[in-house]
Amino acid sequence: MATGIQTAQDIWPQLSSVVFVPRTESDYQQLSILQDELINLIGENENHPLMSLMEVVGALLEKYESEQEASEREAWSSLSMQMLARAYGEDEPQYTTDMLKWVNPDYEGK
Repeated sequence: MATGIQTAQDIWPQLSSVVFVPRTESDYQQLSILQDELINLIGENENHPLMSLMEVVGALLEKYESEQEASEREAWSSLSMQMLARAYGEDEPQYTTDMLKWVNPDYEGK
């Protein structure tokens, strides 16, 4: 086995509870706390030995946020389509102008 992979295999059991792909809001919160701690520790020192760890954690958080936003957009889109279908469904009555209670005098009938 390559030396780098062997090293990763040896230390991963200790790291896997700290660095992981967030799948739940709780995971996301845990990684956010880690990111805050890393930011406080590293500051603006780009040569800090944990700088790449901070970048990896940031990338994991961004990926989770992006997936959540896409999921929320999909849910809103689906809900919008359902509401449109309900509002303009086949069982919706046809409204005529004589059903209006008042007429907009500025409406030109277009």
